Amino acid sequence: MSTGNDLVARPGRGRRARTLILAIVLAALAPVATAAAPPAQSGSSLTADTAPATPPPATESTVRFFNRDIMTMRSTLLGRSPELRARTAEANIEQVVQRPGTPTVAFENIPQGSLVLLGGQLVAMYTPADLDALNHQTMAQARAEIARNLTQAVQAAERDHAPRQLLNGVLMSLLATVVAALAILVLLWLRRQIESRFQRWIEIRVQTLRQESTRHVVTSLRTFINWFKRLVIWLIALLVLEEWLRFVLGQFGFTQPWSQRMTGWIVDLFAGWGQAIAGAVPGLVAAFVILFLARILANTLSMTFRAVESGRFQLFGIDDQLAEPTRKLLVAVVWLFAVAMAYPYLPGAQTDAFKGLSVLVGLMISLGASSIVAQAAGGFTLLYARTMAVGDLVRIGEVEGQVLQIGLFTTRLRNLMGVEISVPNNVVLGGQLHNYSRNPDGPGLWLETGVTIGYDSPWRQVHRLLLGAAAKTAKIQQTPAPYVLQTALSDFYVEYKLRARILEPFLRPFVLTELHANIQDAFNEAGVQIMSPNYEADPEQPKMVERTHWEGVPSPLAARPPSGD
Repeated sequence: MSTGNDLVARPGRGRRARTLILAIVLAALAPVATAAAPPAQSGSSLTADTAPATPPPATESTVRFFNRDIMTMRSTLLGRSPELRARTAEANIEQVVQRPGTPTVAFENIPQGSLVLLGGQLVAMYTPADLDALNHQTMAQARAEIARNLTQAVQAAERDHAPRQLLNGVLMSLLATVVAALAILVLLWLRRQIESRFQRWIEIRVQTLRQESTRHVVTSLRTFINWFKRLVIWLIALLVLEEWLRFVLGQFGFTQPWSQRMTGWIVDLFAGWGQAIAGAVPGLVAAFVILFLARILANTLSMTFRAVESGRFQLFGIDDQLAEPTRKLLVAVVWLFAVAMAYPYLPGAQTDAFKGLSVLVGLMISLGASSIVAQAAGGFTLLYARTMAVGDLVRIGEVEGQVLQIGLFTTRLRNLMGVEISVPNNVVLGGQLHNYSRNPDGPGLWLETGVTIGYDSPWRQVHRLLLGAAAKTAKIQQTPAPYVLQTALSDFYVEYKLRARILEPFLRPFVLTELHANIQDAFNEAGVQIMSPNYEADPEQPKMVERTHWEGVPSPLAARPPSGD
């Protein structure tokens, strides 16, 4: 075997040596080159004027055998890319290892680099262009690394091919599995024992405490300790599983590299987490300070407006009715500004994923919360417009009752039967609102009822009958006095409206019931026929009830159900 020095010392033989080397390399790599070469297209020919195609730029490709890195090809040799050279070397190593015996690694220096020999057979050619220039690798270092990696891979492959070694790996893996399972069971038993004893200790301490605040602190501490205990148990269980997996992978030659890299991978993983946490600490501190200041400001505003709501003082003309909605509005604005200021300091806030998620959430809120925003705007409009207040008797559409709450999204009423009804605020704004509790004359409200009487009845008599019925009705105030209006002179009758005042708005339906009964009695006694609801022709007999047919019915106010809150 000739060395590189001999080849250089005798230049007369240089051409023959290079020819011999190229012939050996081409002979060794011919099968793979033939398989990888694309089929020639029919009808195509290479003429003298045709320029050769420019080879693609070289990329790195690593030679791997038995799940181990052997060497890295970084240059194109004889028109063969690093990828093709690496795959050819892998095929040659596989062929040599399949032969009987344990092959050894050797090198032969040539002017172009080094020939890698395995069991006396050429498997690859390593050139100076394949060296790691960034780390200033030398050819001697490369040969030593290739020899170590290839020897370890070949020895591992030879061991795994032995049935005894494979059986030993399987038995050791089963033993490790049994040990890991027992360790997990013992860990679960310890967890139950610790939980039961800790629970008994906490219950004894809570029973001895008298102050409710101290009990709450102890309960919160118990919850924190339970979560911390579960975290520790899970970490220990994951550590046991990691050690079991690393041991099992180390029993087989093919998976030994994975076992060796697991510890380093976990260390790198925790180191990366630690660096990420350390890098995020300043931003988290800034976000925490912003949110803490926002909480202090929100609590201050809440305390101030609750004092206004209780009537201790007034602030900028805000009374007790507007204190609560103003407080909610200002607190919401404070938290919105705080979140907007703290957002850039959150970990990952500048990443594309976080930005995309923010855009998605904003789009979902914009599309799905339009009705909610409209109802919230309606709630603030009702509160600041002062169209009604809690305790007022109102009528919204077909719903009539006392206002219990004007919320951010709905207004809650309780009707005269005690049923609680929720009306969306946008419905309240979109319809008619009748507030019976608002009157320029002070507390109370005016009742109005009407009858239609024919032209043959004197209007003065009708006035006296209506006012007399009002005078007999309980709860109707005589100051201011009731009065009658003639609102229309229709084709067949005159329309009369009786207006009377009461002090308790919630008795309105019961007072109207008693007033209508008194009106019927008064007109029946006077022989005046009521023409409501319509008039077409004079009946043969007047439509009135004889007094003998009257029955003593108690006043509706005596049997009325309890009013709302």
